[in-house]
Amino acid sequence: MQLINPFTQPGKFYKANLHTHTTNSDGLFSVNDRARQYKEHGYSILAITDHHVVSDIKGLADENFLVISAMEMHPPCPPDFEVYHLVCLNVPFGLKLPEDSDANTWVRYIKEAGGELIFAHPYWCGHNVSHMNNIEQFIAVEVFNTTCTHIGKGFSSVHWDDNLDQGRIIGGVAVDDCHSDIDMFKGWTMIKAADLTINSVMDALRCGSYYCSCGPVIENFEVVDGIATLKCSPVSEVHFMGRRASGGSTYTNDGETITQASIPVGPANGYIRAEVVDEKGKRAWTNPIMLADY
Repeated sequence: MQLINPFTQPGKFYKANLHTHTTNSDGLFSVNDRARQYKEHGYSILAITDHHVVSDIKGLADENFLVISAMEMHPPCPPDFEVYHLVCLNVPFGLKLPEDSDANTWVRYIKEAGGELIFAHPYWCGHNVSHMNNIEQFIAVEVFNTTCTHIGKGFSSVHWDDNLDQGRIIGGVAVDDCHSDIDMFKGWTMIKAADLTINSVMDALRCGSYYCSCGPVIENFEVVDGIATLKCSPVSEVHFMGRRASGGSTYTNDGETITQASIPVGPANGYIRAEVVDEKGKRAWTNPIMLADY
């Protein structure tokens, strides 16, 4: 499977938060207040993902701000964990899940309703790649979750690479998973879409046309003639990460930054993705470019 490289596609980057809670479940702000907060902070896309509740988002969107009807569902996770945390995007208001069903029955139900799934914060949950393999279909994993940083488990890049290593080609998103006012605006996904409509945004998410960040800006990432090149805002580290032990890193001296790095790549890498770190420790992630079929 191949993901589309957003940096080679027409369209525009839109800033998105894809995991948001309100007073309809365990958040501290109403749906209207959440939409206002993210719109005023410069976001173009917000998904309202209350637990097992699809909120009414009527009247919240306009030509410059898209609100996605969504929810977070928690099907059982056998054999030794209680539940999965799966973010379901583009599901209709009023959707009710069938009772007493297994995880993949719920997954198929969401897909039949036109939705797509993101695997939420696996590190925080204690899920490993075996647990993730039990889920038939999801398009991305939360590589960063703001709320999970409160116990030091906000990053799930190892889980992402484990999936990629096995040939499950998925994207990585950064989200807030906000519940209060201390976990907003700290992780976002930059979605490259043809326009700010639900169909274009969902198409972009399905094919991996995005990157995600906690701060740095990715300006370009491509592989040309066996060389992977990344261009970005000033950072102190650039990591190229491939299958298993392949890849390479560039570090700067104290007080110095770089805005570009390159590395030779080939089929032995399997895939290549980039991760950058700025002077404040903030990170950004590209989606993988596949270099071999496996």
